[in-house]
Amino acid sequence: MNYTDEMGIEIPQWVTLPICDRQVSVESSGEYSLPDYQPEIRRLLSVTPTVLPPAKYVGATQIELNGTVDYQVLYVGADGGLCSLSLSSEYNLGVPFEASSDVDLGVGVSVFVTSVTEAVTTRVSAPRRLNLRCRIRSHVCAYGKMALEERCHGTASPTSIRRRLAESVTMRAVGGASEPILLHEEIMGVGESSRVIAASAVPFVQDVRISGDGASASGELLLKLTVGHEDGRIEGINRKIPFVGEIDFEDDVDSVTPVAMGTVGELSVNVEDGRILCDAELLLEARARQNLPVRYTVDLYSTEQESRCEQAEYKIPVVRKCENANLSQSERLSASENHLPEGAQILDAWGAASFESCENAGGKYVLIGQSRYTLLCQKDGELSACEIVLPLRYETEGADGDAIGFDARADVLWCRARIEGDVLCLDSELGVFAEFLGEERIVPIREVEFGEALAPRACAMTVYYPAPQESAWEVAKRYGISLEQLVQKQGKAAYYIF
Repeated sequence: MNYTDEMGIEIPQWVTLPICDRQVSVESSGEYSLPDYQPEIRRLLSVTPTVLPPAKYVGATQIELNGTVDYQVLYVGADGGLCSLSLSSEYNLGVPFEASSDVDLGVGVSVFVTSVTEAVTTRVSAPRRLNLRCRIRSHVCAYGKMALEERCHGTASPTSIRRRLAESVTMRAVGGASEPILLHEEIMGVGESSRVIAASAVPFVQDVRISGDGASASGELLLKLTVGHEDGRIEGINRKIPFVGEIDFEDDVDSVTPVAMGTVGELSVNVEDGRILCDAELLLEARARQNLPVRYTVDLYSTEQESRCEQAEYKIPVVRKCENANLSQSERLSASENHLPEGAQILDAWGAASFESCENAGGKYVLIGQSRYTLLCQKDGELSACEIVLPLRYETEGADGDAIGFDARADVLWCRARIEGDVLCLDSELGVFAEFLGEERIVPIREVEFGEALAPRACAMTVYYPAPQESAWEVAKRYGISLEQLVQKQGKAAYYIF
């Protein structure tokens, strides 16, 4: 049976059911030998991992993820100079799920994955040999569709069936990814003898809009270069590169809450004729969630035949709020308590962040996590690195109802650190991708059994005195009649059934 709203638009007769919502971890590791042109490792300073979007395959009982982790290794070479190295490793992960038998996996399953790196373990086994092990934490969500139809056993005339309906909402979730977006930047006046020691880039999505069969996302790519000059000076150079990207969705959607996040796949940097040529490959992922009205049967009976119904309870997800945003973090810390060498100079700083939990507080949604900052320091010509771990908190105005689930990612767009006496001043800006989900409970009819024809009543009128809280629907169902045949005299606590 199809239903329409007051505008004549057909209401979908399905609901979204979660088939997977899990936090899973996997390790990716590798043993690497440095190429001949790369200086030997004297001291390892830092390893910065980046998780690229994985390929996703949905099987009958599990979701397969295949992905890559890129590493930027910063170290002190045999000559005491600052060097970097780019490496990568692969990972494979199977995420089991148990889908309800009511979900048709053949209709199409939407899978969303948000990954962060938790820890990197490194070991220099020889001057030209390095072992890396990285733990990746992924939030894997998958949704299927369940038709709001009753499984009927036996037959009954459609005109004899009476239904009691209820209304709710269900979430429609679609996603998609862009083709690689190529960005280029030229930085002039750096000197022909300068060299780029390390390069990184983080995208900040500022605006996402529904566009045709997908979404259009715009923002800035925050490019960060560590440049060494001929006189031994090390300089940090930052640039903002604007971008616009188109993302095709796997299904049509008309949503007012699209969000997107980005990852840099490849980044190449070359110095030519006193200028730095930068080429970046940007990958965008977008999601759109929409709450749609649904109408379903909570009870039914036949006026001609005996009938028996079975209900089933489902908890269906609904979207509360989705957004791309940013936040600032400023801290004043003790330099000595954070193991910064006295008299050291901070040459550069970078960071990473993640969210671990969500709270509902005072009408707001609050994401709780931590940020990690790496400071590159120099004292008396010696280079060292220091890591600072800080709590991270992001608040946003709540929507109609509590958030019981979330999916979020934080990226450190830029950070700056300096020492004033024994005070470490740390300032940063982060980009945030966040989705907050709620839950609705529905109890639709799933099984209906029609039996023998109802025996005709022995009298022309029956007077029935209902029990407290017994509704007219329940009385009509008890006698197998339509509501129109049920008459209640004004001021009388009885029904007259004709």
